[in-house]
Amino acid sequence: MTQIFQLIPFRPEHAAGLRLRPEADSALALLAPVSELARAYVAAGPAWTFMAGSWPLVCGGAVRFWPGVGELWCWAGEEAGLWSVGFARQGRRVLAYLRGLHGFHRLQAHVRESDPQAARFAEFLGLRLEGRCPGFGPDASTHLLYGRYL
Repeated sequence: MTQIFQLIPFRPEHAAGLRLRPEADSALALLAPVSELARAYVAAGPAWTFMAGSWPLVCGGAVRFWPGVGELWCWAGEEAGLWSVGFARQGRRVLAYLRGLHGFHRLQAHVRESDPQAARFAEFLGLRLEGRCPGFGPDASTHLLYGRYL
């Protein structure tokens, strides 16, 4: 059977369907319940869910800091790695939407230093390493700042 993938507008209930990787789940738990974070993120800027059939694999978007500038966020479920090529291609499309339809000229992302997979994804999206942020995470973990002027 062929899996049908689609990118749809994010709804907070999609986050409840994700089985987050343990390190992401534990870091987010330090902030607020995921349902509360999801409502805040959808109110803060454009967001999408990458679906496999009726199952959410990845949720993400951009929190608008001010006109034209945003912070990318991404919550990947454990199953996302099974469809990493399709998901990565969708990520590139999302950046094009953010520029063309939403007027962003700069996007950035903070990536946990201990997550090389997330760093590779940021680089695949065309973001460049701009700096190191010790103690940035909710658990005081070090993050790397990636940015892109579109």
